[in-house]
Amino acid sequence: MILSKTDTDTIMHSKLFHGTPETLLTKMSSAPDCEMKGYNKGDCIYNSKSFRRSIGIILEGSARVYKENADGNKIIMNTLNVGQLIGAAALFTNDDYIYDIRALEICRVVFFSQRLIMRGFERESRLSENYIRYLSDRILFLNRKIGILTADSPELRLANFFLDNLSDAYFVELPLPMNQLTSELNISRASLYRALDVILETGAVIKEGREYKIADMAKLEAIAKI
Repeated sequence: MILSKTDTDTIMHSKLFHGTPETLLTKMSSAPDCEMKGYNKGDCIYNSKSFRRSIGIILEGSARVYKENADGNKIIMNTLNVGQLIGAAALFTNDDYIYDIRALEICRVVFFSQRLIMRGFERESRLSENYIRYLSDRILFLNRKIGILTADSPELRLANFFLDNLSDAYFVELPLPMNQLTSELNISRASLYRALDVILETGAVIKEGREYKIADMAKLEAIAKI
């Protein structure tokens, strides 16, 4: 598979390939078990029934990660954009994949098989270091998610939700209506609106119609206590 310069740059700046020689990517991408796949909005990229032991890197579009709770409701875990990884945490597990990842828009993903990743580890130690660092970051991220759901402050819960699901580059509509967001954050509707007012008043997030955008990342992270 021949990658365009844009795709190559995206992969080389990803958390997996950052700092590795481009020759490593050239060799890995030429293998038959390196695949490019395209998805339409709403298409399933990964779930428990459709999963491959590969690491995907988003080259175009965005995707959302869901997990089903004990009540059978989908909880939003993360929103993934260009350059971010898919499936890395489950690359070597024998258990079923527990997340449902769906394209938010037209999406293109390159997949590197488990075999390719292991060969890459053998050739380039920086690749294995990047993988370990990524997994460490994921542990911290999931710990933070637990902290969000158990935090006393509605502002902290909402600020963390914004960090996971908004962009500072463009306005986006919230992925959930307010009544579902109260369930997602485990707070009352009144508490949600008060928290939203507080965050908007700080200028950390700005609102345009039904869409929101991160205007001051430092302020939002301070509210989220990162």
